[in-house]
Amino acid sequence: MDALYNLTTCGKRTTVVSSTAFWKVATDDPSTELAPYTMERVRDGFRRAPTPPRLLAPLRVTSVEYNLTTKGYAVKAKWGAPVEHEGGEHRTAYHGGDAEIEEVGEEGTEVELVTPQAPLLCTGFEGSAALGVVKDLFEWGDEDAGGCLAGAPLLNDFDESTKTQGLFLVGPAVRHDEHIFCFVYKFRQRFAVVADEIARGLGFDTEETVEECREHNMYLDDFTCCKGACGETC
Repeated sequence: MDALYNLTTCGKRTTVVSSTAFWKVATDDPSTELAPYTMERVRDGFRRAPTPPRLLAPLRVTSVEYNLTTKGYAVKAKWGAPVEHEGGEHRTAYHGGDAEIEEVGEEGTEVELVTPQAPLLCTGFEGSAALGVVKDLFEWGDEDAGGCLAGAPLLNDFDESTKTQGLFLVGPAVRHDEHIFCFVYKFRQRFAVVADEIARGLGFDTEETVEECREHNMYLDDFTCCKGACGETC
């Protein structure tokens, strides 16, 4: 969406095709929705751009083909079923009144978008644990099971691999039950948990340091206190 804003404010005609209208999603978890700052930039692009951008969803791309004759690209996609995105219980939906910025189509119909420029694939990226040299050192959640653990590395209570002893995972890929930790203010609260486990394994007394971390809310080992902030979103 930042690319949308920058291209639009430079006078370029821009279209976003997405299987989910993520610009309308508001949840209790800030790591599963578009940042309010980014959404405000999108609104600003609509207000100021000579040619407003297009937001198309739920529209799933099925193919991208290059035309040798026209020297352009044909993006083929199919409309999905309409989805109602409700706001999070503890958050105000900041997309209210933005219905006019979105285009929808009839479910099952196919469309073809033509552009002279190569389309940008903005589907994000998989974490280093999934693609790196350590991927075989983790067990992985069932992709078809749904929930937060689907396709995620499986960890014990100390964010240690359930398959390889001594291998710990920190950062946005950490998952526990129905809790995700991909927002920096959450996953950093697990750093001390990992450090504590390693230090105790080396024979160090960590009790005083752990208590100091708890006092600063930087030792998160009780997930019941953050259910409304990092749960119920998967």
